[in-house]
Amino acid sequence: MKKRTSFFYISLALLTFTFFSCKLKVEDEDLYDKPGVNVTNNQITLIIPMVSKNTKYVNIYRRDKQNDKVINIGVLYHPIALENDNKNYCYIDSLITKEHSYEYRVRYYIDGEYYYSAWSDKILIETNYNAYDESEVLTYKENGASLIYDSVEYTLTFDGTVQEPDFSEYSTENYKPMLIVQCDKYTQAFEISDISDGSAVPLRNILPSDFLDTDIKILGITAQKTIYEDDTTDIMEDNDSNSDGIPDKEKLKKAIIWTEPLELELFGAGSAKVINIPSQSGSSGLDISLSIN
Repeated sequence: MKKRTSFFYISLALLTFTFFSCKLKVEDEDLYDKPGVNVTNNQITLIIPMVSKNTKYVNIYRRDKQNDKVINIGVLYHPIALENDNKNYCYIDSLITKEHSYEYRVRYYIDGEYYYSAWSDKILIETNYNAYDESEVLTYKENGASLIYDSVEYTLTFDGTVQEPDFSEYSTENYKPMLIVQCDKYTQAFEISDISDGSAVPLRNILPSDFLDTDIKILGITAQKTIYEDDTTDIMEDNDSNSDGIPDKEKLKKAIIWTEPLELELFGAGSAKVINIPSQSGSSGLDISLSIN
């Protein structure tokens, strides 16, 4: 019972982290130590120090020095993601491309506040490494597809076929499509069931109250892999894959892996590309305080 309750609260925490890096403006003197980085033939391993027992989760940011683009590539959950030494976390980035150089930094979420590390040393992926070639597709590709917003039904419809990733680890079983949505407080990723041509996303059904009765923007889609505690296959399943008596979907999350987000052109939302979805019952109720002095 304790495991399932803990899973509930960690799931709520997942909804509070910022998906994109924005500009990561942090004063140098406030930064934690940079993560250690080590490259092998086909992956980069990050060793991230645990800085507080009150950490809720750690976001992983990567900067591709070829275009200076910074993206959020994943989450590690404390304490599930701690290594056996209980002093460090380990994150493996296998979605790397030959002849690209990468730097990494992390963001700790501790007691309701964000704290950042310095950027790691730069890592060059040499041509003789067993990494992905430039031609290989490591994320969703637009392929002429776009999104159409229906302001009456409050739905997004995919117009055209989004090309799926084709890297070796990818499958629709372990990578789920996620819609990236931004409001004034948060930028969050929400699972959607289908991204095929003509499929519709009922926004009112998937968005929590923070994203209703306020202006929001649709920033794109990403593929998400969820890794659970004690996973033997690293695949999200509804059954009990390691026979411990708990269905996979009720286990504690250990890590999240995201592909690079894909921005899709949005039609039907005006030139500002801003939409506002009313909640079913309105944004506020009547004062019904039950006592008075």
